[in-house]
Amino acid sequence: MPVRIDTADVGYTEEARALLDSLDDSTFVSLGVLFGADLCVLGGTKHPACWKLLKSAWQQLDEQEQAEISEASTRAMRARDLITEQASGRGVEALIISVCYKMSTQLRILLGARESPAFIIATHHESRTPAVTYFQPRGTSAIVQEVPERMVTVDRRPAPSPLDVMFSYRLSTQAFAAGELARWALKPVPVARYQPKPPRLISFFSCTEGGRENSYQLTVLGNGKKAHIDGPDISADLGRHQLTGFMTDVIGKWADGQ
Repeated sequence: MPVRIDTADVGYTEEARALLDSLDDSTFVSLGVLFGADLCVLGGTKHPACWKLLKSAWQQLDEQEQAEISEASTRAMRARDLITEQASGRGVEALIISVCYKMSTQLRILLGARESPAFIIATHHESRTPAVTYFQPRGTSAIVQEVPERMVTVDRRPAPSPLDVMFSYRLSTQAFAAGELARWALKPVPVARYQPKPPRLISFFSCTEGGRENSYQLTVLGNGKKAHIDGPDISADLGRHQLTGFMTDVIGKWADGQ
């Protein structure tokens, strides 16, 4: 029987608003986990920010393979309480109508943030791994953080496909997200001995109602205690508290539409 996940309505329910109102600056709320395959099934390859290797892996599958993965992914998301089955017809009607699932509050929030963000922050230092990405859902002051986890097989080898990579989702305030960005930026990139350390990049993106894209990029070299940060309006060495304050200001400007 064909299945369908209703992703058309990603507006904020009363439960979602209550979750957003519960946030404070000291921690985050977990929104659950999705695998790369789940994101593809939910339409993630068409969202403004999608890991290129994941999109390519999905597009290389034929229609039958995509259908099989969709069924397996739907069962897995149902087992994790991310989706629930909606009432269907009876008798012959039930046999010909596709099974439809509705999203949980957590999935509704994270999918809405990915699908139509007010702005995006992408952090990366190399292209072979997905970025830790921050999305601000439209109509809120919250931030949804997408964190790729290191996915390994039973023999400890890397996951064979981007479709198998797991992503954790966290909902937080802007202040908490700024602290996370500063903590990440301070860490030096691990490289082989005597190899030059590449910078970490923090990129901000948004799209105005007229379709004009805005972007802003920071280059950061950290040693664990301080970081040298370069951008269009800054070139300075900052400690943890200074860097956190700077990130808080930048996020605030983007949240206010610059």
